[in-house]
Amino acid sequence: MPDATIENTDRVLGQLETIARNADPQNIFYRRLIESLVPILQAQSVLLATCIEGKPLILDSAGEPLNGTLLAEGLALTFPEPKGHELHSQTNSQRSNWMVTRFPKNNPSMPLALMARFDQQSSRQDLLVAKNLLDAFAEISELREVYVENARAVGLWKRASVRCQELASAQSHVQLHRGLVEALRESLDADRVSLFASNTQHSTMVACSGSASIDPNSALVQSLEKKVFESLSENQTKLSDEVSSESQAHRYSLFMPWETSGNPRAYSLLIEWSDPQAIIDRVQKASNLFPMFNQTWQSQNRWLFLPSEIRGKAHAKSASAKHSRSFPKSALILAGVAALAALAMIPCPFTIQAQAYLEPVDQRIVHASADSFIQDLLVREGQLVKPQEPLVQLRSPSLELQIEEVAGQQRALEEKKNGLRVAINQLSSSSTDLANQTRVSADLKIIEVQESQSRKKQEFLLEQKEDLLVRSPIEGMVVGGDLQRELSDRPLQRGDALFRVADLQGPWQLILLVADRDGGYVQKAMEQGPIQIDWGLENSTQKGLRASLHSMTKDVDQRPAEGPCRIAKASIDNKQVDLPVIGAVAYARIPCGTRPLWYIWSRPMVEFLQKRFWFTSTLTPIPAATFIEPMP
Repeated sequence: MPDATIENTDRVLGQLETIARNADPQNIFYRRLIESLVPILQAQSVLLATCIEGKPLILDSAGEPLNGTLLAEGLALTFPEPKGHELHSQTNSQRSNWMVTRFPKNNPSMPLALMARFDQQSSRQDLLVAKNLLDAFAEISELREVYVENARAVGLWKRASVRCQELASAQSHVQLHRGLVEALRESLDADRVSLFASNTQHSTMVACSGSASIDPNSALVQSLEKKVFESLSENQTKLSDEVSSESQAHRYSLFMPWETSGNPRAYSLLIEWSDPQAIIDRVQKASNLFPMFNQTWQSQNRWLFLPSEIRGKAHAKSASAKHSRSFPKSALILAGVAALAALAMIPCPFTIQAQAYLEPVDQRIVHASADSFIQDLLVREGQLVKPQEPLVQLRSPSLELQIEEVAGQQRALEEKKNGLRVAINQLSSSSTDLANQTRVSADLKIIEVQESQSRKKQEFLLEQKEDLLVRSPIEGMVVGGDLQRELSDRPLQRGDALFRVADLQGPWQLILLVADRDGGYVQKAMEQGPIQIDWGLENSTQKGLRASLHSMTKDVDQRPAEGPCRIAKASIDNKQVDLPVIGAVAYARIPCGTRPLWYIWSRPMVEFLQKRFWFTSTLTPIPAATFIEPMP
């Protein structure tokens, strides 16, 4: 089982990501990567490989060394033959102990691969875990390639194209071969680049960087020729790491056949480095630059085999043809300007793009009817409800206190009214105390009025209490998040939105967020009636959906992400979307007639000039003050 603990894996991934985002200046990324993968995967060996000119090549390895047979098996699985390679790779990978992943996915022309070899056949679960881990580390490696490629590409292709132009202007084979090795030495930061011509019996050095002439009797030249001839028998690219007998330092050499159209094994290259730093990046540079240099070298090599008389005539004919086709620069410039002006006046469809989302037409937001708490939540998310079906039972302590207070007032008024009635009965027996009878009768009338007002207030408060049982306004589905978690024990104010009830079976509509700067174009296009627009969901590949834009608000809504927007609504056909989802993000294109091509291209500049100059209001000059002379 791989030792893929979360802490260990996250620590290694974090370290590697930091190195990758800094563009790996010390070239330590891949060494740390494969050394870390061996204990994490518990693999026998982990290797880094690439492919140059169709030939697989091992760049680095960690763990136990593998023999040639196992290496050939792993490379065959990693870089299979083009014909029927998918089936072959899958079949062999199921029977072997190899686990491979290739990257970067966005640039298959320079492939890299991580290869892991296990001692024994692992279980399916272990292989799945190992594959996921290997893919995760491949993503970090792909990130490293992006940052390193950005740093590497500055000036690389420019210098390589200049070198290719020099090769294309070579006047002899000696100059061509010498230019090739010097160009490769400069581009690949190599110590020495040698070009060899080979036959069935011997390899001969024809060019060497840093040397104008080659001594065939030199011991170094003979040693290199022997080494190249032995490597040529294998006919494959090979990266070697040797220890120099003089300095006891590592010396890397890259051997590869130098392809020609006539004989693929006629020429070969040997590139040598004494500095082990950045050896992987140098090999990747070679993978990028070899096709460019090889094509240029082959073309000029074939050209130089032609007789000098034929080449001279061809140059003369090309120069005369060029002179006969020459036109005044002013005429060409005028013709180009006229063509651009005519092209810019072509009317083209003018469309406004807007972000949108799906909403059902019939939906209601459920609000809190009073300052309260939720006593009982009677529904759950996604539940279908009928009209007037109870949804939430609220409890308002302040409302309950007011009801109790009114009830107490009514009891007090009732007792006071009973006392006044007794007093009236006692005073009615005596006809002499009329003033007291009148006063007591007036007090009784006042209490009856207060009692009537108290009953009305009690009825009003009871109606409010009945409103604490929130009912569904329409038939539909309860839409919200985790209602129990979001609404439980939460103090509410009157008017707070709790959730909404939406009729998902009814018609749907598209809510468009039209940028305020585009609102004028859409408003003018809508003067002719509803606009047929194109739209689509961002999470779907379905295209060609149509909707009818029929309204747009006049006020502007300030959105945090989109900025000032005007809300527009478009009706859609429910049959276009199989399972519409509330709030699903969509995009829309609104046709707004035609505009000249120059206006569509330069619309931001035109609008800026309109705001800056054309729409600037002129200030009315203040008339000069008129002085009135005082009358004598």
